[in-house]
Amino acid sequence: MRSNQEETENAPFNPQMIVRRLAAAEGYLELNMPLYAIDELNHVQDAGPFEPIAQLFRGEALQAQEKYAEAIQPLHVAAQMFPKPFNQRAFMALSNCYRHEGQDQLADEAAAAASPPDAGDVLQMVTTPIFQVKIGGTNRMTHGHN
Repeated sequence: MRSNQEETENAPFNPQMIVRRLAAAEGYLELNMPLYAIDELNHVQDAGPFEPIAQLFRGEALQAQEKYAEAIQPLHVAAQMFPKPFNQRAFMALSNCYRHEGQDQLADEAAAAASPPDAGDVLQMVTTPIFQVKIGGTNRMTHGHN
């Protein structure tokens, strides 16, 4: 009998399963349960076109655990992979991690990249959850769970 780990590693690319795992990881992050988010992300071996989201969530989960040095790499990858202005969330988290690591110049540069002068109201848009889950006809953001 094969283990879940073996099944995950040998399974063909399944976008629905990846989206479910990423949505679960984001939910755990919203509930301040970063270890569970990491567990979900560890089940995604090849995120394909969802790789920027997987990297962002991994970085945010590590940041939530105060593992700032470890969070920098996935957040940097996410910031580079997301097109502007959708990379602002990654840059904001990256700035926070750099600041906690005492790298103030890099923190300032990441913060500046997160807030370009022509951003306007876009910053609010990119800091909202990526996945909107419908529960009984209402979405989770208005269902009293935020």
